[in-house]
Amino acid sequence: LEFRICPAFSRKPHSIGEKLDPTYTNLPQWGPGSDLFCPDPRMKLAKLNGTHDLAFNMFCVDRPQFLLLTLDSYRRQSELLDASDFQAALDMLAIPGIGSELYVIFNGGQEAGCSRVHKHLQGLRGPPPAFGNFVDEGRRGSVPFRFFAHHFAEGFAGVRGERVVGVYLGLIERAKEALGLPGSASVCPHGLFMWRDWLVVIPRRRSGIEGTKASAATAGMLGSVWLSDEGPVEDWVRLGLRDVLGQLGVPP
Repeated sequence: LEFRICPAFSRKPHSIGEKLDPTYTNLPQWGPGSDLFCPDPRMKLAKLNGTHDLAFNMFCVDRPQFLLLTLDSYRRQSELLDASDFQAALDMLAIPGIGSELYVIFNGGQEAGCSRVHKHLQGLRGPPPAFGNFVDEGRRGSVPFRFFAHHFAEGFAGVRGERVVGVYLGLIERAKEALGLPGSASVCPHGLFMWRDWLVVIPRRRSGIEGTKASAATAGMLGSVWLSDEGPVEDWVRLGLRDVLGQLGVPP
């Protein structure tokens, strides 16, 4: 597990409804239903699949770090992903030169660590720090929470969004069961990542430990906790790294 200190995060909202730093409040938004801001139109890079904007992330811990936002600004982060979301993600991963180096993450709902409600995925330079622990049979037992994974033998380059969403919904059903949710539930708090032809879903019970500063979004569950300062590290160490991750997810 690594802790990445990004002072710019002190200006970033860390929970849904939290206000932005006043520096940003008068900036243009990404649409009438959006709570995300676009300080410079040059941040917009492309439209993918006719359904999503590809843009630079204003609050980045790595370079490059991308946002993949729905053009429909009323779509919400608590919704399950659909075929258009996955097709846009696949299109991002297929961008010549950089796409093959990226992994995709999604914070599915407040319990999964999302701080903005406008539906979006993110792309970061890989590999995810703990990726091997999720896919190597001999190391999976070291992960202190439940997860559900699928490997696409044909590769991401050989599939379409419709195929990926079918697999994803099957993993979501297993995540609902792990969380004790009925199969009919339309909401399932979860993290997701895509890397090297693997799709992994992580059911989430909470985004942080109540009464402490120990919290994590999907990147943290993958071994990279993003912080604005060193303060929360003390709580992580005091509570125990594995114990915190187990409480944020579903223990094995």
